[in-house]
Amino acid sequence: MATLIRRLAGFSTLPFISAILPFVAIPIVGRASGEDGWVAFNVGQAVGTYAAAVGYVGWNALGTPMVAVETSGRARHELYGRSFYARLPIIAVVAVGAAIIGALLAPGATVGVAVTFAIAGALGGFGVSWYAVGVSSISIIVWFEIVPRAIATAIAIGLLLWTGDVVWYGVAMIVAAVAGVLAFHLVHLRRFFPRWVGWRRVRSDIQGLRSAWGVEVVGNLYSNAPVPIVAATSSPAASASYGSSDRIYRYGLLGVVAMGNALQGWALEARGHHRRSRNLASIGIMLALGLVGFAFLVFLGVPASQLIFGQELAADPAMLFWLGVSYIAISTSTPLIRNVLLPARREGAVLWVTTASAILGLSGMLVGGIAFGPVGVAAGLALSEVFTLLCCVWYSRRTGLAEPLTSEAASR
Repeated sequence: MATLIRRLAGFSTLPFISAILPFVAIPIVGRASGEDGWVAFNVGQAVGTYAAAVGYVGWNALGTPMVAVETSGRARHELYGRSFYARLPIIAVVAVGAAIIGALLAPGATVGVAVTFAIAGALGGFGVSWYAVGVSSISIIVWFEIVPRAIATAIAIGLLLWTGDVVWYGVAMIVAAVAGVLAFHLVHLRRFFPRWVGWRRVRSDIQGLRSAWGVEVVGNLYSNAPVPIVAATSSPAASASYGSSDRIYRYGLLGVVAMGNALQGWALEARGHHRRSRNLASIGIMLALGLVGFAFLVFLGVPASQLIFGQELAADPAMLFWLGVSYIAISTSTPLIRNVLLPARREGAVLWVTTASAILGLSGMLVGGIAFGPVGVAAGLALSEVFTLLCCVWYSRRTGLAEPLTSEAASR
C-alpha cells in the first residue's frame, strides 16, 4: 500500500501538473481571443493532439513496459534513441499536416492561432513521460516537462496581457516542447541527439510496433475528432460552446492519464496472483475516478466553464452529460488496455476494437452532428467509448489479469 501511495503521489500528481500547466493561461485566452479565436485555439489543440499521438509511433503505448523490463541504463538509453529516431520523421510530417488542417478549419482571421497550436501539439510526440514512468524517475518529469512548460506559460501570460495576441502563447509552447527534449538529451545522454541507430533499426521498430501504433492512430482519431467535426458542421457560437465543454472534459482526462501512469508501473511490477490483485485494485480505482469525473461534469461543469472561460463561452449541460459518459468509459478501460492487454501483446485485439470503435464513433458523430448538432457529436463519442470498454472487458476476461509482462509474453 505504501508503494501505491508513493506512486500515486509522484507519477499521478506530477504528470498531471506537467499537462495542466499550459492551461493556466486559458482563462486569459478565452477572454482575449473572442469567439472565433476560441474556436481556432480548440481546433489547433485537437488537431495537434492527434498529430502527437500519430508521432509517438506506438512508443507511448508499448515503450513504458519495454523500458521497465530493462535493467541497465545503457539498454534503456538505446531504447530511447530508437524511439526518438522512429518518431522524428513522422512528427516532422504530421506537424505540417496538422498546421494545414488547422488553417483550413480556423474561422476568419484566426489561422495563425490554429496553426501555432497545431504545431505545438504535434511536438508533444517528443514527450518523455512514457520513458520516465518506465524507469520510475519522477525527476525526469519535473525537469524536462514541468519546468519548461512552467517557464513558457509564465512568459506566455505576460505576452498575452501585453499584446492581446494568442499566437504568442502557441509560440511559447513550441519553444517549451523543443527545449525540454533537448535538455533531457544533454543531461541524460550527454549529447544533443541520441546515437544514430541506423535506418534498418528504425524500420524494424516501426514494423514491430505497427499494431500499437495503429491503436494510437485510430483511437486518437475518433477521440480528437469531435472539435474539428463540430467546427466544420456548426456555427461559430455552437462550436465555441462545444469547445468549452470539451475543454472541461479534457481537463478531467489529464487525471485519467496521470492516474493510469501511476497504476501501470505498480501493477506490472507484481507477479502471479499479486499481479491479478493489483490489476483488480487498479480497475476499481479507475472506475471510481470515472464516476467522480462524471459527477463533476454533470453538476459542476457549467459553472466551472463560466468561471474559467466567461459567461459567453459557457459549456452546454447536454454536451457535458454525454462527455461524462465517455469519461467513465475511458477511465475504466485505461487499466484494461495498458495493464492487461498491451503488456500481454494483445495489440492486435486492441487494434481491432479501436478500429471498430473509430468507425462506430466517427459515423455516430457525423450523423449525430448533422441531426442534432454538437450534442449529437458528443453522444456519438460516448457511444464509441462505451463500445471500447465493453470489448476490453471481454478480451481481458479471456486474457486473464495475471498475464506475464511483454518480454515474457513474447517468449511464449
